[in-house]
Amino acid sequence: MAINVESTNQFVEILRESASKLIAVDFYSTTCPPCLIVDRIFEQLVNQYPTVAFYKVDIGRFPEEAAQCRITATPTIQFFRNGRMLSEVRGADQKKIVEAIESGLAEGNGESKSAHGVIGHSDVTSMVVKKESDCLNQNDDHPLENVFTEGDSVLESDVDEQMIIHVSFRKPIKLHSIMLKAPLDKAPKNIRLFANSIAIGFDDVDGIEATQSIEMSESMYKNGGVVNLRYVRFQNIFSLSIFVEDNLDGDDVTAISQLAFIGTAVDIANMSEIRQDEH
Repeated sequence: MAINVESTNQFVEILRESASKLIAVDFYSTTCPPCLIVDRIFEQLVNQYPTVAFYKVDIGRFPEEAAQCRITATPTIQFFRNGRMLSEVRGADQKKIVEAIESGLAEGNGESKSAHGVIGHSDVTSMVVKKESDCLNQNDDHPLENVFTEGDSVLESDVDEQMIIHVSFRKPIKLHSIMLKAPLDKAPKNIRLFANSIAIGFDDVDGIEATQSIEMSESMYKNGGVVNLRYVRFQNIFSLSIFVEDNLDGDDVTAISQLAFIGTAVDIANMSEIRQDEH
């Protein structure tokens, strides 16, 4: 039978356990009739899928964990593997639950996804909405769009070495890493990332706390230019502003030849309240 989570530490251990197997977690409420249907579904599936671990989390007892997992309705079943959520099913829909299990098992049996050497994640750069993205202080002869195309073209700063790149995504993503390629003599050095901050200008960057600050080095570029982010801070990213403060050689012009985003697409979640699905 499915195991009820009894502590926060146990919940953390569940995520660690997902490194070796597929985990199904039912987030439920004691006042939710459809949750009782999921109980019966899980009872069947425990025997049908012995390699899958089934758990139950009472959102009334663990509201913080439910909020961290963006639970906005009960029942919600989330599926984890390798420490990340693969998929989510809302409601007592046995067909969708089985499909999610089969998909999770198939992914585990296949080769792990990899993007720019980052295992378990994909290149989500294709989700950038180019018409809604821009760069402050770009050289119009070497614009932002160059970093999203193949070839020798680059993005260059204009009147000085600083730039602010603003990127919008067509759906929210969990951003695990960014990848930068650049000519070493003009490559960005100190970078600040601002998650979901709209219309940041040069006058704003010192008055707003960065989601993460990064200091790039020559060796980092030579090793592929991939920077792992503080993943917990980049879980529901609609837009990203990148302030490039300077470059490795102290040149007046900063240049970037390629910019890529590595992570996972997620569904939009309204965390203003946790409600029950109506069936």
